[in-house]
Amino acid sequence: MSDALARLTPAKSAAKWKQGEHVIIIGDTGSGKTYLESKLLDLRDHTIVIKTKPDDIKFPGYRTIKKYTDIGDLKTSKFVLDAGFDMGLQRHHIANAINLAWKQEGWTIAVDETYYWTSVLRLERQLNMLLTQGRSKHLTIVAGMQRPAWISRFALSQATHAFIFRCEGRDLTTLSQALSPKVVKQVEDLRGHDFVYFNRATREVVTGNANKLSEIIVRG
Repeated sequence: MSDALARLTPAKSAAKWKQGEHVIIIGDTGSGKTYLESKLLDLRDHTIVIKTKPDDIKFPGYRTIKKYTDIGDLKTSKFVLDAGFDMGLQRHHIANAINLAWKQEGWTIAVDETYYWTSVLRLERQLNMLLTQGRSKHLTIVAGMQRPAWISRFALSQATHAFIFRCEGRDLTTLSQALSPKVVKQVEDLRGHDFVYFNRATREVVTGNANKLSEIIVRG
């Protein structure tokens, strides 16, 4: 860990992540975003992971489904929605899973790649609705992204909790404007799989890694 990170003030106490509060995870491929996502989702009961890319991250205890109709009305379950790689089918099943979660309320929806969701599958309007109005439905979004400069500002402005792995250039400018210049200063000093955690509510900035997540954030 760099000297700059060592000087960071440790968290006074673990932040409370309440249902209805959104989370963003930012970082390059291989930085550890999906692994961190899997650890975060252990804190939530009713979860739909929307899978749109191949990876080797497993979600123990989750049921893998191919279409949204398999979710049914089982609110006590956790699902990975893997609709394959036909973009038409992906869009259809994701859009309908969103509608189902909206009606049932109380779900956490994990988006593994926000850019693909919004720009390729053209689901930006639906995602923005969840981000801006989901709290009233007790819906939580966990959104992963590589390039925040390419993403709707709602994904940044509506998130209570942000986990940021190393990034640079235009993305740092975006983060400085949307979150805090203090965040950017610490991101520039990151090494390996460490991340900077930013809490919008308290303005607290700390560093950590997924294997010690409980020191940073707990279920609220």
